[in-house]
Amino acid sequence: MRRIAICDDEQAQSMLLQGYVKEWSVLRSEPVEIRLFPSGEAFLFQWEEEKRWDALLLDILMTGINGMELARQIRAQGDRLPILFITGVSDYVEEGYEVEALHYLRKPVSRKKLFSCLDRAMERSARESALLLTTPDGEEIRLNQKEIAVLEAAGRRVLLTTENGTTTEVKSGFHELLDALAPGEFVQCHRSYVVGLRHVQRLQKEQFVLDSGKTVPISRRLFAEVNAAFVRFYKNDA
Repeated sequence: MRRIAICDDEQAQSMLLQGYVKEWSVLRSEPVEIRLFPSGEAFLFQWEEEKRWDALLLDILMTGINGMELARQIRAQGDRLPILFITGVSDYVEEGYEVEALHYLRKPVSRKKLFSCLDRAMERSARESALLLTTPDGEEIRLNQKEIAVLEAAGRRVLLTTENGTTTEVKSGFHELLDALAPGEFVQCHRSYVVGLRHVQRLQKEQFVLDSGKTVPISRRLFAEVNAAFVRFYKNDA
């Protein structure tokens, strides 16, 4: 399920945007959870506790922390959350480049333009979304999905290997992590292995060869599905 936040101190505007997002959800057959935040402070408080959002529709001119300052705080922590600015003026366009805003939507917001922006945000979110993971020692690790090369179920342990070859044990369940990964970016190639397709150098009959040189087994039963996912990923990526 997608999670979209709307941060605006004008209730009427928030309700309008919420209605548009619901329409987009139905048209795209994309289940969505929508949360409304009446201020930048309210969103920032929630975001500090939970960073798994697919898009933020953010009013620029708000009392307290304005939208631009909120965006700067988010980016200062390295988060790539897609931000769609909602504004009645064009004075902040240059600053928007600094915080890598996905788009500006001028009031009154066009339904068609918002739908297009949400499509782009979901595509970007799928490629850049992060996972918050915990090691058996209680250390928390925040990792962009695109860095994940291999996920391995090893007995009761789950081992995660990144693109640079570092392997870390995490407390999350294997299937729980599999469900959290971006569709189309990963493929389960064996009962105990999931591979990040962007890190594959070669697909062989019985194994993947990754860019790092690491090999990962492919189940005979899953080969046709794995091959189709591999071809689809690189066709779309091109």
